[in-house]
Amino acid sequence: MTEQVFWVRYLNADGALRRRFVSLGTHDESTARLLLERQYAAVVVDLWRGPAWLSMVWQVVRPLFSRAWPVQDLTDLLHNLGIMLKSGLPIDLALSELLKDTTHPGVRQCVRDIYNSVSAGNSLSSALARYEHQVPLAVHALVVLGEQSGGLDHTLQEAARHLKRMQTIRQDIGKALIYPLFACSTILIALLFWIYYVLPDLARMFQQMGAKLPSYTLWTMNFIMQMQSFMRSGFWFAAAAGTVGLSLALRNRGVRYRLYHLFYRLPISGLIMRTGALAFITEYLALLIRAGLPLTEALRILTDAMRNPYFSAKLVSIREGVARGHSLSQEMTRSGVFPSMVTRLVAVGEQSGTLDSQLALLAADYQQRLAHVIATLSEIIKPLLVVVAGLFFALIVIVFLMPVYQLIAQVMR
Repeated sequence: MTEQVFWVRYLNADGALRRRFVSLGTHDESTARLLLERQYAAVVVDLWRGPAWLSMVWQVVRPLFSRAWPVQDLTDLLHNLGIMLKSGLPIDLALSELLKDTTHPGVRQCVRDIYNSVSAGNSLSSALARYEHQVPLAVHALVVLGEQSGGLDHTLQEAARHLKRMQTIRQDIGKALIYPLFACSTILIALLFWIYYVLPDLARMFQQMGAKLPSYTLWTMNFIMQMQSFMRSGFWFAAAAGTVGLSLALRNRGVRYRLYHLFYRLPISGLIMRTGALAFITEYLALLIRAGLPLTEALRILTDAMRNPYFSAKLVSIREGVARGHSLSQEMTRSGVFPSMVTRLVAVGEQSGTLDSQLALLAADYQQRLAHVIATLSEIIKPLLVVVAGLFFALIVIVFLMPVYQLIAQVMR
């Protein structure tokens, strides 16, 4: 159910009149009034239901202003709720206890909303549906299955373990990227500093002394003067325009698909992308199939959760082939992005009825591979960056400092 926007005036516990827009998972005004009075411990004076178009706009705008919750806080919430339900506590009492220990504002508001919704007779899955931009689709699917099978405590703990594994994969990929990005940024800043401040002074010194300079030094001086003039006039405007244009282009799915396809074909980025995507796909599919979801539904949830548009397009074609009656291993082979080992183990799992176990085995293997790839690349990238920085400063020495030493030698003679 889509959320409904309401405009409400209410008296809070101090007797002060407050006004605000709220978004609730119900279209009924009496239910909305009850939820608001419980949520704010207030008396609703006036309630106005917004038009449908306003609720649609809110669904589009809301993710732009919402910050992602810390994964650890969401993991602890799901794990602790599963433990309390397993001990026999009613879900409303468990949520009220969790509300006392939750410190993150967003997660605390989520627990409060879920508590009010569950106390009003709604299911946990319907309450979580309001937070689809914060709660992963796999977690929501597990909660729905847990409610249907009566094993909600088990599925909540399984969802918490899944979030931890996904966080480990993302952290490993981040570790592979943060060092080269930091080093490249440092080198770029140093390069801009030399171009804007140091090298122009050297060039002016050569001009004032009327020294005879090598042709490559003269060409470099001319280039630096033009760069400095550009940086003073239109560099920052061009940089801002380029940043805005790039951010708008990346919102286009076709542009992102081509960009990720390019990264997939490059040696280092392709290795990281391929290993990380395979770890993510096998982990996600193993979790959903083990929980009892049909294969086509598991592929749909996986496709929606996949942030890589290149692999997402491959998963769409795989899901369409499976829906036509083909096996998962056949469609994986046809896609051309899955190694033969993956398709072979998937075929074995399909034939023996242990597809979830085979996928879990592959997920563990690819997580180990990803950690090994990242450790290896980190050791390879460090000397490469040192070489790049050394070549840059060697170029400065040859082009500018050598003529300075020659001038000093002439003056001394």
